[in-house]
Amino acid sequence: MKVDISKELRDFVYITNVYKLISTYNLKGHQIGRKIGDMLEILTMGAIYQDNELVKRIKTEGKLVGYTTAGHKVEFGFFSDLDDEDSLFGAVECKCVGVEETTAGKGTSYIKSLTVGSNLDFVISSRWLSERITLKIKLESLNPDFAIFSFYKNGIELSRFQVAKSENFKIIVDENEKLIISKPNADLLTDVPGIIRYLTTIKLHSLSADKCSIAFYNCLTGPQTIEKAKQASLVSMDLRRKVDGFWGKEEIAEEQKKFLFINVICEFSHWEDKSRNVVKTCIDHNLIVADEIIIRAFQLFEEKFGDKMLDKISKAEFMNDSAVKDAVQKVIEEYEFSIFYDLEIEKMVKIGYSSGKLKVTEI
Repeated sequence: MKVDISKELRDFVYITNVYKLISTYNLKGHQIGRKIGDMLEILTMGAIYQDNELVKRIKTEGKLVGYTTAGHKVEFGFFSDLDDEDSLFGAVECKCVGVEETTAGKGTSYIKSLTVGSNLDFVISSRWLSERITLKIKLESLNPDFAIFSFYKNGIELSRFQVAKSENFKIIVDENEKLIISKPNADLLTDVPGIIRYLTTIKLHSLSADKCSIAFYNCLTGPQTIEKAKQASLVSMDLRRKVDGFWGKEEIAEEQKKFLFINVICEFSHWEDKSRNVVKTCIDHNLIVADEIIIRAFQLFEEKFGDKMLDKISKAEFMNDSAVKDAVQKVIEEYEFSIFYDLEIEKMVKIGYSSGKLKVTEI
């Protein structure tokens, strides 16, 4: 099967389906969030390894020195002669920015107290909503181990469930303005089939005999994407200036370029317009790996490696463990060797080697 990238492209930023997946994992807790970028890297590495000529010329995690003499740590560098740093002809960098969770208010204002039978209003207001949403959260009862909450909209009870201390539930609005209240440990991939445009996490912060407190956290879509875009763009320009003698990608004709810089991105829906514009202006090719592919890779690694899955998601494991390389290869084969979508030409592409150059070609 081939991925249908159109299912994920929107003209607004939103919380990815990858977030839905990792929010349901209990496996080593938050550590799995750090592994999304590593998964992107080994999928990219697997795609590069489809071309034996590129593999002969690759250096992984090397420091590439640019025109400014600054050293840049880039995931993959390509050299005509691996012993000659001046024979660089291409580089591939991988960028991933997930969801940032921040307290909804200054100081301790993000923490609210409730006694049994009391309630508070939670208001969702945004320019893209046709009307604001007011949700009433009521504390129904307390237990030494958990609290029971109910949720009302326009006087109608929507849901009721228990929450243990340190557990959280989520208030979600999808792109069709549907309100969803997600229970603790819910499977968001199943419970929220649509695009998540708004999400607040509410955690049971404390619990006593007569009251409890809940803490509110805003979930923001990749506020650091602009910094990642600037970083990748500077590296691209510095290396281009050293190899080809020009800063800008349009200052030299394609056929005259000796050097090509590729930026591979996942969780692309976290990238706002200004970040997209920066990388499109400065970088030769920006390639998107769809959420669907990242999700499939995580699911396959869990099936194959179980509790050891996180340890297996690394470039070192890809190089040294044939089972890891086989798992990555299986994902790539399932998507018919078509895992990259070029942001500018809006086509599926592949990375390869041709006539001494790093190439991106349409599939």
